[in-house]
Amino acid sequence: MTRKILALPGDGAGPDLISAAASVIAAATDDVEIAYGDIGLSAYNKTDRYLPQETLDLAAGSDAILAGIVSGRPQDPLYRDPLKTLKRQLNLSASIRKFYPLHEGIGHGDIDLIIITGNPDSLQNVIEKDSLDGVISEKIISIDMCRRLFALTMRMAEIKGRRSILCAHRSDLFPRSDRMFVDIFYKELAASEFIISDAEMDDTASRLATDPSSLDVIVSNEIYGSVLAGFAAGMVGGARLTPMGSIGDDVGMFEPMHRADDPDSLRNPTSAILSGAMALDHIGMPCVGEAVRDAVRSVYRQGTVTPDVGGASTAKEFTNAVIKTIEGNR
Repeated sequence: MTRKILALPGDGAGPDLISAAASVIAAATDDVEIAYGDIGLSAYNKTDRYLPQETLDLAAGSDAILAGIVSGRPQDPLYRDPLKTLKRQLNLSASIRKFYPLHEGIGHGDIDLIIITGNPDSLQNVIEKDSLDGVISEKIISIDMCRRLFALTMRMAEIKGRRSILCAHRSDLFPRSDRMFVDIFYKELAASEFIISDAEMDDTASRLATDPSSLDVIVSNEIYGSVLAGFAAGMVGGARLTPMGSIGDDVGMFEPMHRADDPDSLRNPTSAILSGAMALDHIGMPCVGEAVRDAVRSVYRQGTVTPDVGGASTAKEFTNAVIKTIEGNR
């Protein structure tokens, strides 16, 4: 059965990155239909909307979304980040990031880690208020959010063949909210076959730095999880080498870890291509997704890589090398 992936190129570096990922997917399989939609400033210039209704309709009919980067007009009082809006509408309540070395000469060779957190773009769980003394921040953790997050964590861990799940928290600092988070973790996973444990954030970070191979899956509140994810990204060569997805019960959205204003020297399409591989996993084509990852690793071993990781190839040359490798292996 043909699956449908919606590509949303967006702005800035987005179109080049999404084009690279889409072309790799097209080379890897004939069973995926790629449709294109508008989002961000490019959409606004065409339709006067940052998230047109046509894009919403396309998203509703897609199995996965491959999203680029968006630029907006923060000074516009009507502006709302269209990617965040789309994630809320699709109820993409969890973020998943994967960290593994692409080549022995880049990053830490012993890490193969998945970090899953609540999706801050979909969940409004930090509220800030001005006060006479400064700013008051309220951190909201709901029982339903915790249960959904842990259910998605188990689903992802099972799909990826993982064995252990660690719950990272700050119960020392938040004895009520984070202790509730940990208690629900143990209740929801009690009947599972995973090896489960919990640890304070400082202990988790220390273990990540000194013994990364001992960590398989980490689930955490997004406030702490994003810090761990940044640390883990540095261990494998940087965020632009790591894929990210936002997932819900059905559809998933997958994005490269770039900024819209990244200079050409940082427009390494690796993150976008690997996010495309995650999209293939999500739509039930894990063998194709693994073929893409194998091709990326092979090209890194060959050294046909971009300047930000020590090579001399352009982004287009790197993408073509990945495509050629995939086609040679099919």
